[in-house]
Amino acid sequence: MENEIDHKTLLNFSRGKYSYNEYLKVKHWFLHIREDKKAEDQLFEQWKKTGGSATSGTASLHSLFEKIQYKILLEEKMNGKKRNLWQWYQKVAAILIPFIAVSALFYFLSKPGAVPGQSWVELSAPQGARIEFLLPDSTSGWLNSGAKLKYPPAFGAHRKVELTGEAFFKVSHREHSGFTVSVPDMNINVLGTQFNVSAYSNETGSEVVLKKGKVEVKGKTGAFIQTLLPGEKLTYNHESKSLRISKVDANLYTAWTKGYLVIDNESLAEAAKKLERWYNVEISIQDVALKSLRFKGTFNQEPLEEVLRFIAMTTPIVYKIERKGYDSNGILTKRQVTIKLR
Repeated sequence: MENEIDHKTLLNFSRGKYSYNEYLKVKHWFLHIREDKKAEDQLFEQWKKTGGSATSGTASLHSLFEKIQYKILLEEKMNGKKRNLWQWYQKVAAILIPFIAVSALFYFLSKPGAVPGQSWVELSAPQGARIEFLLPDSTSGWLNSGAKLKYPPAFGAHRKVELTGEAFFKVSHREHSGFTVSVPDMNINVLGTQFNVSAYSNETGSEVVLKKGKVEVKGKTGAFIQTLLPGEKLTYNHESKSLRISKVDANLYTAWTKGYLVIDNESLAEAAKKLERWYNVEISIQDVALKSLRFKGTFNQEPLEEVLRFIAMTTPIVYKIERKGYDSNGILTKRQVTIKLR
């Protein structure tokens, strides 16, 4: 295979042990993997060489690919070329993650004694990236940064998936076959519709925004049953057990699937959480008074520095960004952002 590359070369490259010719080879592999019809088989072979279970293998690949793209970025900066890290990682993630999921599934199902009916596929969006997915019933959608979606390799009479984080669904209609999205505190039941769900584990609540069709949302403790119509948002605070329905512009809540980061009159504390997921950083707001400041903004693949500069122009803040590095285990760490009162 013309675009073939071995696992050792990738691993050495991620550790900074490579020649200039090896750098060109790895970069060529990343750029042309979409054109390679045997890419899935190759990725599967690399995945097997990481060893361990499907989960640990996938995690190893995520770490490996993140370090590779970081090394390529450093090389290009040394050569005087600039590349938007988010654009690069988004492209790589969108190509690789579906292959990883398929490979992991194939490996699991091909193991002796595996029972297809007992297996689930887990698809994860890397931190700082968004990926598109297609389910076995032709339902499609997007996973936002850090989100995880679990689903069976083949649906039965009723279709059910499990979500942690944020996702947008375009559910394929099937007569007499419902579709349920299960998040930690509620179930969203539909027949065929388009909606957005946000249920991150580090948030105080979950929300559902309906763009098209109709959905029924049920609290898992029986606390509520609510039907939503297009343009409505359901917000459930699982700490106070409170439920709120509001009218919204659904397009603002699905703009992230098109590469837009929308902050719509949100507090700095809420915006910081979005920025952390969007840019894969950790943000510390030093002054409590700043957390309640509100602002609006729409960004389309601007670097983090430009977004923070915009916030600093409209609010009384100063910020500091620390560069990425590696921890003692050779794992790439997140950038740290500190925000203080000006």
